[in-house]
Amino acid sequence: MKPFILAALAAAALQLAPIAAQATETIHVFEPDSFKQIVASEKGKPFVVLVWSLDCEYCQRSFQALAEARKKSGVDVVTIATDRADDPEAAALIRRKLESSGLGSGMWAFGPAPAERLRYAIDPKWRGEIPRSYWFDKEGKAVAYSGMITEATVAKLLVK
Repeated sequence: MKPFILAALAAAALQLAPIAAQATETIHVFEPDSFKQIVASEKGKPFVVLVWSLDCEYCQRSFQALAEARKKSGVDVVTIATDRADDPEAAALIRRKLESSGLGSGMWAFGPAPAERLRYAIDPKWRGEIPRSYWFDKEGKAVAYSGMITEATVAKLLVK
C-alpha cells in the first residue's frame, strides 16, 4: 500500500476510536422503577449508589473516593446523574467524567419523567440535595448519606 493510504487509514481509525469507546458502556435511562431494578440486580452483595449532577463540584470530588473504594474492595458503584439522559451533550459529559474517574460502568441518568418523581422513586425522604449516596450491605439494607464522600466516609459506611 502507498504510504499516504496507510496514513489516511490510521487517521480514520484514530477518529473512530472515541466513538467505539463510547459505545462500550451505555448510560441507562433512569425511570420511576429503575431504582428497584438496580437494587435487585445487586442483590446479595454490598454496593453503593451515588446520585450526582454535572454541576455539583462536591459530587465530582466524591468520584475519587468511590473509585478508590471500588479498586481496593471490589465494591460495585452505580451512578445516577440527575442530568437528562436524552440530552446528547449532557450524556457525553456524564460518560467522560465517569470514565475518566474510573466509575464508567453502571451509569444512569434521569429520563423524561419529572425530576421530583424520579427523586421520590429513589427515596421518598430525600429532598434533592446532592451528592446523595446509598450504601447497601449484602442483605440489601441501605444507609443514606448526603454530602461529599471522602476516604473517611467510605471507611465508615462501606460494609463488606
